[in-house]
Amino acid sequence: MMKRLLLIMMWLWGGGIWLSSLYAQRSPGLFQAYTWEQACLQAARENKLVLVAVGNIDSKIEKKISGNSDLMIFLQRNVVAIRWDEVQTQKLQARLLLYEPPMFAFLMPYGDLLEMASPEEVAKDPFILRERFEKAKQLATVKKNNSRSVRFDALPFEEALKKSDESDRLICLYFTADQQQACLLLEKNVLNLDEVADCYNQHFINLRINTSKTATLAQQYDIHEVPALLFLNRSGKEVYRTPVVMTQAQLLESAEIALKKAQGISFQELTDEEARQKARQENKLVFVDMYIPGGAHKEMLRTVFADPEVASLFERHFVNVSRESGRAFLIFQDADGKELHRVKSNMGPEELLQEAQLVLTGQGLAGMEAAYQAGNRDADFLESYMKRLERADMWERAAQIAAVYFGKLNFDSLREEKYWNLFNRYYQTADSELFQDVLMHRRQLYDRYGEDTVRKKIADIWIAGAENFVKGGKFDEAGFKVYTKRLKKEKVEGWRQIVRNARMHAAEKVGDWRTFVVLAEEKWYEEKIPDAELYSWGVKINENCDDEGIRYKAAHWFVQAVREMERKEQISGKVSMTSYKGFFEKLVDDLLGKK
Repeated sequence: MMKRLLLIMMWLWGGGIWLSSLYAQRSPGLFQAYTWEQACLQAARENKLVLVAVGNIDSKIEKKISGNSDLMIFLQRNVVAIRWDEVQTQKLQARLLLYEPPMFAFLMPYGDLLEMASPEEVAKDPFILRERFEKAKQLATVKKNNSRSVRFDALPFEEALKKSDESDRLICLYFTADQQQACLLLEKNVLNLDEVADCYNQHFINLRINTSKTATLAQQYDIHEVPALLFLNRSGKEVYRTPVVMTQAQLLESAEIALKKAQGISFQELTDEEARQKARQENKLVFVDMYIPGGAHKEMLRTVFADPEVASLFERHFVNVSRESGRAFLIFQDADGKELHRVKSNMGPEELLQEAQLVLTGQGLAGMEAAYQAGNRDADFLESYMKRLERADMWERAAQIAAVYFGKLNFDSLREEKYWNLFNRYYQTADSELFQDVLMHRRQLYDRYGEDTVRKKIADIWIAGAENFVKGGKFDEAGFKVYTKRLKKEKVEGWRQIVRNARMHAAEKVGDWRTFVVLAEEKWYEEKIPDAELYSWGVKINENCDDEGIRYKAAHWFVQAVREMERKEQISGKVSMTSYKGFFEKLVDDLLGKK
């Protein structure tokens, strides 16, 4: 029985070999005499890929393929196979993405190159075709499932910059060139993926720059190899450039990095101690953006703090902190909390970079004050110091430096425009020989610089002098009375208002809010007070005074002001969009609610 079973098995095995050999002899060949178009049509109907034997391939290699029945059955089920001779290869070279024949190439019907195998690889192992087919099939599935491509705008570069500013989007420059295989691969296999297309179309203004036709932008931005992606802001400044551009992951990562960098300085929410500790750990300084919420600060975030050069420098050298405040200042500190420099925040990127460089080179306000205390009285140094104090809104200290600067000069120097401009901008010392000479010879200055200009400067000095009687937290009442008599004697125009304003200023400085309120009410009833000034009074009281009676009295001012605004609105039938009504109403609640 066992012997008979063994004979049957041997017969079946031999018959199987014979049948396989017979199939190989009688089965149709793999490569068909189709044109490219016919092959594509057939492949599309049967949901197959196109396999092309490109160029001069040794017939022995094709025999190796056809001699393997399993491989033949597999390929006949999954591809439409054709040959391209040299003429056809030259005609359809673009579909090969500049790869050189001979080769076996898998392509989508009417479409893109998917995978390849060299004749040498197939000769060594014909089943490499099956392996490459599987990879090609996966890539074909990806392509079929993606229907969108990166959209490139046909815009001149200047128009793209304008569009970037209007839409608040970055510009992405895609640098390519004719007859560049890497560029073709990127465009055929990556830029037409949905995820890439959606990302770049949503976040960027995309421009395709063919360096074979124009080299201007490539030279401007130092682009030497393609393909390359360069991300620019609305000013045309470089935000980020891709080191390598080939894969989907690299393009998506590049977009993410560019968008993050475009946000600019990464401000952190840290306390003073946390910022100092972090600065010590990272060997950095501290930068604090003290801001008033509103459009001006949003513009700073958009155009200054987001500038690539600004962001790069500040990320390298500073721990960056942002805090809401009643005044807008940019403050630089060391890791121990010592203030090194400050400046008002209304500036452009280039100016902010200059201010930061002053700090980093020890030439900020702290450095200049140290040089001043060490005895530096050089005229150029004092001029620079005054200008930096002005940018920091430190007018009182600038006036003190101006007094020293002009201490070496006389009235005749003011006939020179340079010295007059410095005097007009910074000098505030009423109790000086120079100011007396200005009063005595003012008409000479009228003729030189105009009467209105000179009279205004003289008035400013009188006002500054009146506000200079708080020393060490105390008001010099006796000295102020002497100064008041001087104002009357000199017949200074508006001397009563100067005296009242100076007393209010002194009351605020020493915290005498009862006197401040009395003088403020007196001024309110006698003069037409702008809403902005009235509001500033209420803010000062709200922030610095805990006396409930005083707070109630101040709140009553704003209740009256709101009623008057409503009365005017009823009469005119119009509501002013710039009205302080809402601010006043909130201030009433704050004043009455604080204990």
